[in-house]
Amino acid sequence: MKTMQIFTPPIKFRLAIIGLLCGATIASLVLFRVRTIWSSSFDYAFLIWNMFLAWIPFAIAYTASVLAQKHRFMLFTIPFAAVLWLIFFPNAPYILTDLLHLSRMGHDVPIWFDVLLLIWFSWTGLLLGLVSLFFMHSIVIRELGRLIGWIFVLIVGMLTSLGIYMGRFLRWNSWDLFLQPLERFTEFMYYATHPSMRSIMFISTFALFFLFVYITLYAFGLLFHEQARQTFQDGP
Repeated sequence: MKTMQIFTPPIKFRLAIIGLLCGATIASLVLFRVRTIWSSSFDYAFLIWNMFLAWIPFAIAYTASVLAQKHRFMLFTIPFAAVLWLIFFPNAPYILTDLLHLSRMGHDVPIWFDVLLLIWFSWTGLLLGLVSLFFMHSIVIRELGRLIGWIFVLIVGMLTSLGIYMGRFLRWNSWDLFLQPLERFTEFMYYATHPSMRSIMFISTFALFFLFVYITLYAFGLLFHEQARQTFQDGP
């Protein structure tokens, strides 16, 4: 069977991405610390927890990607990692919705600082989600083909938007699926059969936004990959 060629960045670029994400996380934490000193309050302390949750799906996806490249434990890795990753994945782009807290906080610090603080956290969380989706997308393409890979991305986009809606508006948590599975399933079936206009608009709009950002960055990645390949082939 012919091996499918997909865009998979070398290990040095993967490490560079991890370094950049760690740097963005540290910058976010520094800004948070500056704000706590400036305002003598911990108004945005929830951002720390949300950032931690955003790293969980990234860690799962990266581990699965490494194992997949080594062709180790494939029968176990793909289904288990995919399910576990999908449960925690909405926590990454979820930080984008923390922007709504901007109007609820006091004005102990300039509004522009709070805007930049939330943007740092939100953008870092979104990037963690996008990169982890890329890792899982690459695994699916390698094992099941491009068509299934992009169907996987579309399904993830919709489920992610659904998960964010349930977390933001229904106040559900990822671990509720383990601690309260029957209760959450019953509630989910009720909301699924009685959808509100708010749920329909939010889920569809956020899914389109998330998929647009992912496809755009994916296209840029392919473009840079092709340029690098052409440069290597042309040689000095």
